[in-house]
Amino acid sequence: MLYKIPKSFINELLLNTNIVELISSKIDVIKKGKNYYSICPFHNEKTPSFSISFEKQFYYCFGCHVHGNAIDFLINYEKMNFIESIKELSCLNGMKIPNKNVIYKKYYKKEKLYNVLKKISEKYQENIYKKKNKIAIKYLKYRKIKKKIIKIFSIGYSNNIKIISKNYVKKNKKFIKNLIKSGILYKKNNIIQNRFMERIMFPIKNSKGKINGFGARSATNKNPKYLNSPETSIFRKKDNLYGIFEVYKYNKKIKKLLIVEGYFDVITLFQNKIKYAISILGTSINTHIIKKLFNICNTLIYCYDGDYAGKKASWKTLEISLPYIRDEKILKFIFLPRGEDPDSIIKKHGIKKFKNRIKNAIPMSSLLFKKLLKKNNLSNPEEKTIFSRIAISMIEKIPGKITKFFLKKMLADKLGILEINEINSKKIKKKLINIYKKKKKKYIYIKILIGLLVQNPNLYTVIPSKIENLYNKNILGLNIFLKIKKICKKYKNIKTGQILELYRNSKEYYIIKKMSVWNHMIYKKKIKNVFLDSIKNVFKKDLEFKQDYLINKERTKGLTKKEKIKLWKINKKIFKKYKK
Repeated sequence: MLYKIPKSFINELLLNTNIVELISSKIDVIKKGKNYYSICPFHNEKTPSFSISFEKQFYYCFGCHVHGNAIDFLINYEKMNFIESIKELSCLNGMKIPNKNVIYKKYYKKEKLYNVLKKISEKYQENIYKKKNKIAIKYLKYRKIKKKIIKIFSIGYSNNIKIISKNYVKKNKKFIKNLIKSGILYKKNNIIQNRFMERIMFPIKNSKGKINGFGARSATNKNPKYLNSPETSIFRKKDNLYGIFEVYKYNKKIKKLLIVEGYFDVITLFQNKIKYAISILGTSINTHIIKKLFNICNTLIYCYDGDYAGKKASWKTLEISLPYIRDEKILKFIFLPRGEDPDSIIKKHGIKKFKNRIKNAIPMSSLLFKKLLKKNNLSNPEEKTIFSRIAISMIEKIPGKITKFFLKKMLADKLGILEINEINSKKIKKKLINIYKKKKKKYIYIKILIGLLVQNPNLYTVIPSKIENLYNKNILGLNIFLKIKKICKKYKNIKTGQILELYRNSKEYYIIKKMSVWNHMIYKKKIKNVFLDSIKNVFKKDLEFKQDYLINKERTKGLTKKEKIKLWKINKKIFKKYKK
């Protein structure tokens, strides 16, 4: 059973944590006024834009806009998960996590497997330089992999290690049991076998650097040449990305990802200063991986063999990517000569020519129309109809409105529809403005209220109690504001970072997070006045909704005498408010 750490404990933990001391123990900070500043650890910059507020127990970067509390910092900077960050802060503050023995049982079971794989990986790394295993290092030299890179990627070698001897099995039953659970060993005819015998071992790490499985290459060319760990509680082949830890480690900000097919492709590219390459395990792409990749960065470049299989795989990738292409997302493709891969191409023609291939990668739009036009030459209306029907059905899957607009324009160009080509620049501009424009900001005052209260929790004291009687469903965000007010009232000394933590894993989390750093462009002395004016707007908007309701009712059903008096009073109040 999965147990949760109580919110009250997390709140107390953050209350006892000094975020300035925590962050300054990791990076250099300078005090300027009330806040502390540093060069941002999450993106490249020359002047400090990373701000830490002791008052709010919160950090914010004015450059890359990363922000959060002490837990978020450990998650983002140290690549910890949520539980690890709680454990770290608990140790620093000398606090015990309640019900330590029953919290997250599954988590601790997985931790045992991670530790086992870490130990066995260290053993593999020791093996690779032993004289009796020279076949492994000889093969890596043949592939021109340098010692430094072997160390960075923790490459090792699995030989007939002592751990499967009878004596070792008897003395280390728990360790052996976990090695079987993690897929390193397996039983056949009641005899324990080494799954990866005489293979070069490539640890498959998650984004935090934990090993959850292995890829293995035969050093003697026996079949199968490549072998992966079996599915376990910590390893699912379709969810993993080889090289992702190194991408995070060596890039402060990931601008793009190059998706290749093999371990050696990732390693060779890294060795040649292209440190943003990853490989999926197997050639089959899936929606889970697409979403995962687009969450990491906005630009994905897929590298495929130029043969039939490569082109087929690229088309499948394009098709399943369409529902995830928003306006800021970019999808490109590289096709290599038949039978080549990045590793072989770089060795034959050098890294400069390969970089040119990346620079000239084929955009998704070009591949889309090239593929569709190959099947239809558009020589007659029937073929144009088939072509447009297929193209439109694919374009409509794209959620990005700007991308969709220009793809439809490209489609019109291909079909020779002059009317669309002759739209003047003013109409195009108007169309783009309508697409970019967000919904009319009717509820800007609610955003101001939420943002100011999250950033200045002490403002709850000036909120009139009668506002709680409204609960007007038509005023978007009012319920969120009232909930935050209750939190501030309950925890009177609460900080911004603690409010954010109380909302973690809730639907409102990203709204609160956004509001916590929203720049209101308000002088500090005027914050209270703006806050009170926005509250007045809430009451005024409530009156307007009631007025609209009664006016519409009068037009359709008619009003009772009491309702007419009520409408008259509302009109009078609104008139006074506007007069002011």
